[in-house]
Amino acid sequence: MGKRKTVWPTDREIRLRFILFAVIDAASVQGVSADLLLQAHKLLQESPTEAQFRDALSAILATDEMYGFRFPAGSEADDFMRALEPAAD
Repeated sequence: MGKRKTVWPTDREIRLRFILFAVIDAASVQGVSADLLLQAHKLLQESPTEAQFRDALSAILATDEMYGFRFPAGSEADDFMRALEPAAD
């Protein structure tokens, strides 16, 4: 039997996973719908595409409970989220 090649996540995917986890955590405290958060949490257990990460982040951040949510200005997460904004059409 042949060996299976291990596919390591990219730095970008790792950052997206951490950001999504942080947004899920903040959203759970703010009272965002459990159904929405469970769907996003399920992505963390799978191998989603960047578009799926962005869609999950957008869906959570679009809720009334998350209105005005931002990562601390100048943080790596804030910079990364700002970099994603133009791509999220």
